[in-house]
Amino acid sequence: MKIILFSLAWAAGFAVLGGVLMLGFGMALFHAPSHHAAKPLLLGAEIGLNAFVFAFCFAALPGARRPLASPPSLGLLQGIWGMAGFGIMMLAGGLLLTNLLSVEDIVLIARHNPARVDYGGHNFLLAAACAGELAAGWWVLWYLRRLGPAAQADGSAAGLAWRPAAPRAYLIAAGCALAIIGFVMALYHFIPPDMAKLESLPMAKLFTGPALSLLPLLFIAIFLGPALEELVFRGIAFAGIAARLGPVWAGVITTIIFMAAHAPEKIYYPPGFIDVGLMAAASVLLRLQFRSIRPGIALHIIYNFGSMLAASLM
Repeated sequence: MKIILFSLAWAAGFAVLGGVLMLGFGMALFHAPSHHAAKPLLLGAEIGLNAFVFAFCFAALPGARRPLASPPSLGLLQGIWGMAGFGIMMLAGGLLLTNLLSVEDIVLIARHNPARVDYGGHNFLLAAACAGELAAGWWVLWYLRRLGPAAQADGSAAGLAWRPAAPRAYLIAAGCALAIIGFVMALYHFIPPDMAKLESLPMAKLFTGPALSLLPLLFIAIFLGPALEELVFRGIAFAGIAARLGPVWAGVITTIIFMAAHAPEKIYYPPGFIDVGLMAAASVLLRLQFRSIRPGIALHIIYNFGSMLAASLM
């Protein structure tokens, strides 16, 4: 309860401080009372809350963090927080970029220039996606370090299993990925999606820009995203849940949540949940069989690359 109260106090303090600072900034910009001068107040509060989220997730707020004399033992709370923190930081990274660009808009308005950021355009969506992924990646690496090297190297169901695997594990992972990709192609053939609806998704809009702008997006979609998702879902979350409920329930729960996390991509094509679930289940089995999440990362990378390649050819 003490930590919750301190957290709420810090959140309120950050919001008030951000609002006051931005209000002063707005009044200095417009030099006179104006309906535009009040807008920075809310924006400043949002930026303050963004800063609070970063400070809270990185355990940088006195009173709002648990004392840490040694690495914490992995348990149910750590597993749940691994998934929650990952999602929160991804949203916080994108929102912080949005708020900072809004500050630029206010400056342009004060100079009687039109705002230039198109918040529904390709460039903004790409920048927000990159900012969110980088913020989440930064937090995941920090959290893994906080859990300690012993937990990272532990290949049991209750460990993070960040350890080498036998060469054949990667061959099996590649075979699983190719089999799932083949299943996806067959699924699309027999149950074709409504392409008009799929093309209206924000993810589809990200791939409509110039070829050069797609390079960071492809890096995230093929390499960074799969690695982070495996570290979170088959690493931190699986280990924490397995420590309390056992590996079977850990596999079921993390797979269901993983599928739910991909709902924005599959909302207009429900059969797509099947291949996401198969990929997650295969990663769990590889983790348990080879006591390592690295084959699952390889599977995820090959699956994402192959799926994107197949989609471009269909």
